[in-house]
Amino acid sequence: MASLRIRKLKAGDSTPKFSAVDMNGNKISLETINARYILLVFLRYSGCPWCNLAIHRLTLEYPVFKEHDCEVIAFIQSEPAHVTENIYERHEIKPMFSIIADHEGRFYKSFGVTSSLTKAVRSITKIPAWVHAVKKHGFKQKSIDGNLFLVPASFMIDGRTKKIISTGYAKNFYDTETFVDLYQNVFFNEL
Repeated sequence: MASLRIRKLKAGDSTPKFSAVDMNGNKISLETINARYILLVFLRYSGCPWCNLAIHRLTLEYPVFKEHDCEVIAFIQSEPAHVTENIYERHEIKPMFSIIADHEGRFYKSFGVTSSLTKAVRSITKIPAWVHAVKKHGFKQKSIDGNLFLVPASFMIDGRTKKIISTGYAKNFYDTETFVDLYQNVFFNEL
């Protein structure tokens, strides 16, 4: 039986449609987001220290995104109760953007976000970031309630056309260049 290969998205592609309820009970869909730009971030599971550090960073940077008329939506491949416990109850500064618990991975599949043992091994070089997340911020490893080998990804979307401006399929579990490249394209080039 041939394996089904998941298609990676690229700049210029139409954004896959989605509709979900976020952690605050708000119905979120691509069509209802009224912003010039939309940043979609797909993270691993809610107890992942790297992902908690990414949520923390996005929370701190969210006012800058809003200044540039950019809405942020984060997807976490965990049950809602685990997102509450591992993110909303642990973070000193609570995320002000929508977080969608996608424990079944439906949206991950439609955006071509996959797992990779090779990229998991590459993440070993990012252990200092993991230690920073654990020691400085208290984001200790919690139970693994998602795909351990899932590799994060992010997408910058044109809010008017709903086309993808740029993609960031990470090279490891903590790929800070992914976020930087995505929002530098928008904030400094003003497409």
